[in-house]
Amino acid sequence: MGLSTTVNITKPNLEIKAITHTSKRFNFEFLKLGKSYNVHHLEQRQREREYQMIEQACIYDRRDISRQLPHINIRTTPAASSPTPNEIAILVLSQLGSRSAYCEEGVLSIKGSTLQAAIAVNKDKQEIILVLNRNKKAAGLKSWLNKATKSQSDYLYASNISQELVKVRNTYFSNYAITITGEHKESKLINYVLTSAKKVNG
Repeated sequence: MGLSTTVNITKPNLEIKAITHTSKRFNFEFLKLGKSYNVHHLEQRQREREYQMIEQACIYDRRDISRQLPHINIRTTPAASSPTPNEIAILVLSQLGSRSAYCEEGVLSIKGSTLQAAIAVNKDKQEIILVLNRNKKAAGLKSWLNKATKSQSDYLYASNISQELVKVRNTYFSNYAITITGEHKESKLINYVLTSAKKVNG
């Protein structure tokens, strides 16, 4: 009997992962591409660079960078065959049930906190990206929130957002993987959120 070539395209993709990036400019000069280690390192840096660009486009509303990422739905990008970031963010917000949380163009924010959680969608990879940021210079922060600071409560807020995102993904977009990302300086927060998200997965 020959091998079956049937592919189950409806199989859920319940993957959740995290990747951090540096905010420094990307530099190829130190790499010697003849060595396999450096080729692997270059590929890793390229992936990090893409997530850095996604954060710049989502959190800081860099339209010039958005135009360099045509395969990524960012903020209110119209989407015919994939969910929009705003659509997903509103579903997450409705599940949070918190009066402190609000959503604007696919970016979830918390009153009194610098935490922002932006949603982006990679159409090519079928990937929902959760970008975590606590920079006061972020584009979506309201002027009256300038006195907000980083705090331990950010971990709870970010954890709740990630868990509700997983539930929304599993219910409505089960063929999409989830990647949690942000700057390397937020790696402790990102790893905490990843652990929390996995607890409600599957």
